[in-house]
Amino acid sequence: MRRRESGSALIITVMVMLLLGAIGLSALDTVMRDQQVAGFQNRSSEAFYAAEAGVSAAKDLIRQNVFSPTDTVPFATAAAPVLIGDSYTYPYGQPQYYGDPRAYDGAAVADDPIKSLNRTSTVAGAGGSNMRQGTGANWNKFALVQIRVAGQTADGAVSHIEAVTTNQMPGGY
Repeated sequence: MRRRESGSALIITVMVMLLLGAIGLSALDTVMRDQQVAGFQNRSSEAFYAAEAGVSAAKDLIRQNVFSPTDTVPFATAAAPVLIGDSYTYPYGQPQYYGDPRAYDGAAVADDPIKSLNRTSTVAGAGGSNMRQGTGANWNKFALVQIRVAGQTADGAVSHIEAVTTNQMPGGY
C-alpha cells in the first residue's frame, strides 16, 4: 500500500508552491501599482505647491509695485521660470513656477499673467464689513488683479492656478 502513495506528496507540494508563487506575483504587481499611484500623487502635489508659491510671490509683487489700477508687474515666464528649493532637497530637479500663458479655459492668451481686471472698485474701508458702494472719508479704492501661475516639477507634472486678489491703492487713489 505504501508504494501507491509515495509520489502524491511531491505533486501536492509542487502544486502548493505554484499557488504560493502566483499569490506572491499578484501581491508584487499590486505593490508596484500602488507605488506608481503614490508617485503620481506626490508629483501632482509638488507641482501644486510650486504654483501656490508662485501665487504668493505674485501677491507680494502686487503689494510692493501696484500703486494705481493701470500699473503692470513683470513676472517669471516659462522661458525663465523661478526655481524653488535647492538641489539637496530635490536631487532629481527642482520644482519651478512661472506666469501661466493659458487662460482658465486652456486657450492661449497674449496678455500678462498678472493683470488688472478693472480700473477700481469701491469697497468698505478698514474695519468695515459693508460691501455697498459709496463715497466719503471711510471709503478707499482697491485694484482687482488676476493672477495666472503654473507650477511644474522636474519630470513635467504641471499644475495651473488662477487667483484674483485685491490691492488697496495708497491714499484711496
